[in-house]
Amino acid sequence: MVKPFIIGTRNAKDMLVKGAEILKRGGSAMDAVEAAVNAVEENPLDRGVGVGGTPNLLGVTQLDASIMDGRTLRTGAVAALENLVNAISVARKVMELTPHVLLVGPGAEMFAKAVGFKKGDLSTERTRKIREAMTTGDAEMLDDPAEKERFIRMWIEEDRGKWYSKMTEEEWGTVNIMAMDARGDMCVGVSTSGLGYKLPGRVGDSPYIGAGNYCDNRFGSAACTGTGELAIRLSSARMIVSYLENGMSLEKAVTKALKDVHALEDKTISCLAFDPEGNTISGSMTGESIHYYMDVDSEGPEERKGIWVKP
Repeated sequence: MVKPFIIGTRNAKDMLVKGAEILKRGGSAMDAVEAAVNAVEENPLDRGVGVGGTPNLLGVTQLDASIMDGRTLRTGAVAALENLVNAISVARKVMELTPHVLLVGPGAEMFAKAVGFKKGDLSTERTRKIREAMTTGDAEMLDDPAEKERFIRMWIEEDRGKWYSKMTEEEWGTVNIMAMDARGDMCVGVSTSGLGYKLPGRVGDSPYIGAGNYCDNRFGSAACTGTGELAIRLSSARMIVSYLENGMSLEKAVTKALKDVHALEDKTISCLAFDPEGNTISGSMTGESIHYYMDVDSEGPEERKGIWVKP
């Protein structure tokens, strides 16, 4: 029998302990995933998730998140959520308390407040300076030279219609965490502030079930990061699980999904996945990927190397 375990992307390394503790006590995969994602969302040093997430072109941080139960295939998601820190928890309440899958914008915020979530401040000193710089047009207000350079390049000196093509990996980030508990139930959760300096209201793959995440106890679990528009176009997470369902190995399933992206255009995504036997993998289109693993006997997070899928 597979030991209960939890895995996550690079920015989840130190937060997996929160989920592993729940699994050690016999808790559910969903509780473990939510707790670990919450810890990332509350970390102001993470520039791509929750507090401190890079704002959009108006200087406003908008969060996307989703969660899925592999036993029932029930899901919940939120998009363009403002003023609440734990987007993954709001997404879970959407799943548990409503007949819906996805709530967005002011409606998502209204729902969250109605079910007891308190308004939270997503800003940090860094993001407040970005907001003020954007609203005043004064890039000199940014302390970080690299941040200032990117601001000037994308917001002042360049045609604003070309902003998207100027993005680098430093302007986006997502946390993917998934787990399997002692009952064999799977859960996957994704949370992000999305592409930095995005158009207001832009929604990436993270809240789209099948694009940003998918899990099914019978076959496996998968999630994606990177250029969300590509994962949406290809339903990348769902396809990985479908490839597993149709007999592919874990490595071949992730390889096929990333090669599908290579065939579209010169932008990238990365994937994280596991199968019912407890095998785990991560895949990247730009270099050797890594992910982190903990089971109920682990003393700490274990770094695992993934695969580099070239064109």
